[in-house]
Amino acid sequence: MVVKRSPVQHVARPEPPESLAALVAANERLQRFAAELAGEQARAQVERSWLRTMIDQVPDYLYIKDRDARFVIANRAVAADLGHGDPNTLIGKSDLDVHPPQLARRYYEDDMGVIRSGRALIDHEEYVVRPDGTQLWLSTSKLPLRNPEGQIIGLVCSARDITERRRAEAHIHFLAYHDSLTGLPNRAQFERDLTALAERAANGVPSTLVLIDLDRFKHINDTLGHVAGDDLLRQLANRLFQLVGPAGTLARIGGDEFAILLSGPAAGAAETLCRAIQLQFGRPFRLFDDPAFITASFGIAPWRPGSDAFSMLREADIALYEAKARGRSRWEVFAPPMAEMVEEKQRIEQDLRRALDAGGELTLEYQPIFAADGRSVAGAEALVRWDHPERGRLAPDIFIGVAEERGLIEKLGEWVLGEACRMLARTTIPWVAVNVSPVELKSRRFVDRVIEQLRLLEIDPSRLQLEITEGVLLDTSEATEAGLTRLRAAGIRLALDDFGTGYSSLNYLRRYNVDKLKIDRSFVGQLGVSTDAEVIVRTIIDLARSLNMKVTAEGVATEQQRDYLMARGCHELQGYLLSEPLPLEAFLAFPGVAA
Repeated sequence: MVVKRSPVQHVARPEPPESLAALVAANERLQRFAAELAGEQARAQVERSWLRTMIDQVPDYLYIKDRDARFVIANRAVAADLGHGDPNTLIGKSDLDVHPPQLARRYYEDDMGVIRSGRALIDHEEYVVRPDGTQLWLSTSKLPLRNPEGQIIGLVCSARDITERRRAEAHIHFLAYHDSLTGLPNRAQFERDLTALAERAANGVPSTLVLIDLDRFKHINDTLGHVAGDDLLRQLANRLFQLVGPAGTLARIGGDEFAILLSGPAAGAAETLCRAIQLQFGRPFRLFDDPAFITASFGIAPWRPGSDAFSMLREADIALYEAKARGRSRWEVFAPPMAEMVEEKQRIEQDLRRALDAGGELTLEYQPIFAADGRSVAGAEALVRWDHPERGRLAPDIFIGVAEERGLIEKLGEWVLGEACRMLARTTIPWVAVNVSPVELKSRRFVDRVIEQLRLLEIDPSRLQLEITEGVLLDTSEATEAGLTRLRAAGIRLALDDFGTGYSSLNYLRRYNVDKLKIDRSFVGQLGVSTDAEVIVRTIIDLARSLNMKVTAEGVATEQQRDYLMARGCHELQGYLLSEPLPLEAFLAFPGVAA
């Protein structure tokens, strides 16, 4: 029996409703989104790690703060300098948590200024203090941080360490305004301080300027060398600094010049301070383990109504000049008549420059110098005179000093030498004497000029006698020594003028083969009046005889003086008793002068 099966019926699954399909699709999208989000989070984590690694490698400060000025992110440079090893420990902290209160308030004000105003703070220089107390200078830039809507949500900051630059700038500034040898303020700083002092004085604060100039400091440099000179300046500066103390400001304003600014009660004690400095300088300095002494001259200028910095400096300089003119190693307080003297010298300088350029005003007179018998002319001294168009005849003591101070002596000396040599060429007089300034002797051109003049005019060098002062022999500079040596080698006579008024050493007389000593007129004028003068004159004559030198007595004005000198063996006589200085034509006609 065949059983017939019913055909299999396939029942179709019902289609899900639309809501279920949407849910499935949404789930699939969520899964994809979750996968994408996980990927993005992983990438973000990697990127954050990269960012952290990157900003931590930057040596500059980098950080972000929120609107309350609290750290949101910071790099290791910030954390390290604030004493936090992990930058994350700064998150949520404010400046008050990591800085001293005073600094923290300043930083907070800067931060809030940027956040509230929306204006950046660029290259602002400030400093932080590390936990160990060291100070670090930063160049800081802070910019407002905005969200996509443009609202300010904080700030971002970068700051660069400029400590070394600041140190270098401070060092450069120090060098610009301080003396490298002594460490004292230099002239540039002094001028700024003097301006401030004068302004305070104008507002009623007593103020005084003191200038100090070392006497004959050049002699130290020339004899012991610049190393010794520098050492002496350092020792001097130290002593001065100790004496001035906080009462004033000390500066080195030139090679051997110092200045002291005194303000308030100390301003009235300037002379007391100068006296104390003099006493200190009375103690020996040590140079190469040997004692050394030096003196100083001082010019004091108290502030006067209407004065400014320039006038105070000018008045102190005038007072200093007066102190030197009165013998050095002293102080002078400025007084208005001193300014008149300086103005007079300025007028003389201007007129002398004009006279040298134009010619016709300067002339030479010749004073005969007689042999011991008082009758025969042995030679003559050339003496410069100035016939000023407005002031009449001016004696040398009025303008020679100005010529030396203002750099005119070489030009004046060249003119005198030329005139004297031309006179020699016209006569058979045995010799003529020309006075030489120490300034001229330092110039190689001077010696060359003398020798060339004699050569061109075919004059025997022994007919020219150059008169130098004792101070020249004490100047042991190479230039002076070389000049004297060349002059003697050329056969030119050397006479030591005003002998007895200085400090000549017998060694110098021998070294330079001085031919003649001239007894100063101050001793000759006292003959018959002062026993001391007679002893000095007799000693000079005996000294010259022992050294095989001749002696000339200047300023012979009486027969008693002439007779005394002749009796003592003086070789030559010069003075108004015998003849006054004569113009050239009168001199050429003088008995005993063969033309």
